[in-house]
Amino acid sequence: MMKRNTVISICFVVVLMLAANPAGAVIFIPNQAGFSGFVRPGVGVLDIETNMVAEFAGFKLSSDPISSLTESNDSETTGIFLIPFNVQYTFNNLKTQVFLGTLLADLARFDLVQQLGVKQKIGSLGLLQVGLQRSGIVTEVWEDPYVVNTERSTTDRNLTGVQLVWDKILGSDLELSLTARSIEIDDEKSGQALGLSAADQGLLERDSDQKSIEALYVFKIEGGHVLVPSVKFVADDRDGDARANDAYSFKLTYSYLGDPLTVFVNGSIGKAEYDEVNPIPDFSMTKEQEDDIYGVGLTILYTNPWGWSLWDSKPMRFYVEGVFLERDANIDFYDEKVVSTTAGVFFRW
Repeated sequence: MMKRNTVISICFVVVLMLAANPAGAVIFIPNQAGFSGFVRPGVGVLDIETNMVAEFAGFKLSSDPISSLTESNDSETTGIFLIPFNVQYTFNNLKTQVFLGTLLADLARFDLVQQLGVKQKIGSLGLLQVGLQRSGIVTEVWEDPYVVNTERSTTDRNLTGVQLVWDKILGSDLELSLTARSIEIDDEKSGQALGLSAADQGLLERDSDQKSIEALYVFKIEGGHVLVPSVKFVADDRDGDARANDAYSFKLTYSYLGDPLTVFVNGSIGKAEYDEVNPIPDFSMTKEQEDDIYGVGLTILYTNPWGWSLWDSKPMRFYVEGVFLERDANIDFYDEKVVSTTAGVFFRW
């Protein structure tokens, strides 16, 4: 059977990092040589429900210990502070750019990965981008998420990968992206506390070779309105067949690019189907795990009327945003939910 995989749980941790930028135009190169980029500090309140992720950027995200494997975790509420950034250098030919940091388009996709890469205009063929990826912030997961009535130990989750993006394909507003990632859990002990056999423990292993493909199209409408539908397929080939799955998702983003007001609204739906029956006895009455995934987000930016800037940046923008994202699994233990509100400032050079 083809392995069925989904977007990893940590995407639910960084949903508050919606970008102050419309989807699409991933590899825009400015018409001026030299350095450019952005910094986007923000503070917020995050209410999250998860059994799988322990900490993100030092913030506690799930209750410990837990008392049951048949229920979703209690929600945790925490403040959070993050500073995503990107530094770019455009060469004099205005066709080549190198960059380091988190891309605005990745933030729009709820992805806080950092990249080191290059962008290149190739005549009528369009724009190409190639980047090496790594975890942007240390994320802690549970060594064994299935420990009950005893405090659990945490371990690092690491990500490395490569991404290829082809934008403005043959002069159109179509964009395709291919991503391959390796996800490693430093100390994997899933299922040990339950006394599962070595074979059953192996079905729960979370190390992964993840591949995804996404296509989107940018529809520009008069008056500063932009509509961007996108479809995505993720094949998450985890070492444990009970955790391996395929995910399919559709996202629609609406943008109003006004001055001084800019608004982004998006909604997404998706489904994940897993490869094997979960070996944990409390879960065995179900068939393979299935997840329904829903999300909505709103970001509002306002250019300050006083012309405030930072080190000759463009006039700073204030932003506020709200996000709701839910994974509804047919095994309650894997349910996840995030509600967040965030506010901050956005500087761009």
